Amino acid sequence: MRIIAALAVATLLLAPGTPAAAASHSHATSADWCRQKQPSGRYYYQHKNHWDCISPGAFCAKSQYNAYGYSMRAAAHTKRYKCVRYSSNTWHWKPVTT
Repeated sequence: MRIIAALAVATLLLAPGTPAAAASHSHATSADWCRQKQPSGRYYYQHKNHWDCISPGAFCAKSQYNAYGYSMRAAAHTKRYKCVRYSSNTWHWKPVTT
């Protein structure tokens, strides 16, 4: 009985369009969420006006151009990044300097 209840909860949390972190999003717990593949098949996801679980220095998707994001690494998860265009005309996640 407990196994069925646990599976039902897990199914609801991973249903497409309803990210599990939406109810109580914090950047401390988001690093754990980064280990789970999203319904899109990727590990990063959009949360309101920023992206979570991005890979610093990695290429950005077109939908992420000029957007802000937070690292997938737990130790760096509070550090903010921005998807910027480099002189080579490619887009990468770059640390935001304050």
